Amino acid sequence: MKKTTLTLLCFIFLYPICLFAADISVADKFRKSFPKNNFESITPTAIRGVYEVYNGNQIYYYMPKDDIIIGGPMISKNGVNITRESYSKKTAQKMAKLQTDSALKIGNGKTTVVEFMDPNCYHCRQAYKFFSQRQDVTLYVFFFPLSKESANKIKYTLCSKNVLKTYDDVMNGKFDNNAALPVCTDKKVDETVKTHMQLISQIGARGTPLFYIKGQVVDGFDLPAIERLLKD
Repeated sequence: MKKTTLTLLCFIFLYPICLFAADISVADKFRKSFPKNNFESITPTAIRGVYEVYNGNQIYYYMPKDDIIIGGPMISKNGVNITRESYSKKTAQKMAKLQTDSALKIGNGKTTVVEFMDPNCYHCRQAYKFFSQRQDVTLYVFFFPLSKESANKIKYTLCSKNVLKTYDDVMNGKFDNNAALPVCTDKKVDETVKTHMQLISQIGARGTPLFYIKGQVVDGFDLPAIERLLKD
């Protein structure tokens, strides 16, 4: 009886250590086999022998037994994109720590919404129209230029005397078609844009728009998801 109890106690207390050691060996094996592949975490999935690899920008999978990498999303039988859900959770954890002092603040509503956007992005403009009609939101905008024209519009906006009015003009298409814009030489604006790009890199944002609302990430202008979160 004592021997059985001792064995059980050893299993209970040592099992987590064994799992931890196993995870470390998986990470070490991955580093050795794929030295050019940096990662932030390697964690077990629900599938035995398959590990999730997260590098800050994407998720893929690793099978240490066969020493191979598997790309593409993991989909459940119910149609749930497990890979996307996991990536969104990791992104949300990072966005929860964002400092918003460098962001463009719009509104004074009770609900905080963080957005990464490009002024030439069609869905970003649709989102702008949606949020501009709401009084219950405080929007913190981080700029993610995906083209030179977008970068010029962003700098022009931040350099203007009335930033919110200029932003409204930009989002309503007033300066489209490569309109000639004054060159901005404000070093503070350059620093702001640089800060935004650094935050984008840290979070791993890959496209626009990207929202953070009440602890959850919404990738793209998913109106039903956004309305549900704002209603909750």
